[in-house]
Amino acid sequence: MTTPVTPRPSSTICLLRDGVDGMEVMMGRRSPTARFMANAWVFPGGRVDEADRERAASLVQGNNPPSQLPWILAALRETVEEAGVWLTEPPRSEALGDRDVYDALEAAGETFVAEVRYFANWITPADLPMRYDARFFATVVTADVRPVPDDQEIVEIQWVRPRDVILRAADGEWIVAFPTHVTLEQLAKASSTGAFMETAATIDVEAVEPRIKMEQDGSIRLVLPGEPEYDELADLRYDFDELAAAARRLQGPGRRRFAELE
Repeated sequence: MTTPVTPRPSSTICLLRDGVDGMEVMMGRRSPTARFMANAWVFPGGRVDEADRERAASLVQGNNPPSQLPWILAALRETVEEAGVWLTEPPRSEALGDRDVYDALEAAGETFVAEVRYFANWITPADLPMRYDARFFATVVTADVRPVPDDQEIVEIQWVRPRDVILRAADGEWIVAFPTHVTLEQLAKASSTGAFMETAATIDVEAVEPRIKMEQDGSIRLVLPGEPEYDELADLRYDFDELAAAARRLQGPGRRRFAELE
C-alpha cells in the first residue's frame, strides 16, 4: 500500500462584508493553468511557512488566540499576494507586484490588524498526491476594499453572496471543492457578518478528513467521519489517475466535490 503524502499546514480565510442584499464573501477563481484545482473558486489561502511562524507574534494585531497566529498571518499574507487586499489599519487595496509582503509592511511601518475566527479544519483525502491540513478562518471587512487579482494564482475575484455561489456550483457554472462548498453552506445560514462571527466563536473545531470510495460502477463519492463505511476505508488506497478519470466522468452538482481532481 502506498504511504499517504503528509498534509502541508495551510490556512484559508473568508473575508466577509455586509452587502445591500445580505452578507458577501470574497472569492477568487484560480488560474486555468494551475497545477492544483485549476479554475476552481476559492477563498484566499496557502501554505504556512517558516517566516509566518517567526513573525506571527509581531505582525498580527487583534483579539486572536496566540496559538493560531502563524496560521492567521499566513492567511493574511496570502490575501495580499493573491488579491491585493491589505488588512492593515486602515485596510487598503494595492497590488503586491514583485515585492515581499513582510518587506513591504516593514517599509511602511505597518502590521496586520484583524479579529479573526477559526471555525473549521479540513484535511485532504489520503489518496491525493497534494494534501493540505487547512485551517479555515473568517474576518469582517468594513472598508471598501477592491481586490486586485495577481493574475498568476488568481485570475478573477468577486464579492458574492454564499447562496449565489452554491447555486452556481449546482448549475455547473462554478467549480467549488467540497470543503469550500460546506463552508459556503455555513456562511449562507448567517443573516449578517456579526451573526456568523458570533456563531464561529462557539465552534469547537475538529479536523475533518474525508475518504474517497470508488463504487463498482466506477463512480466515486466522499465519505465523512461518522458516516457508514468511513472506518473500513481507512486502509484502502486508490490510484490517483483512476480517481481523476472517474471525477471527469461526473456530471452536475456531484462534480463540485472533486475540484482537487480536475
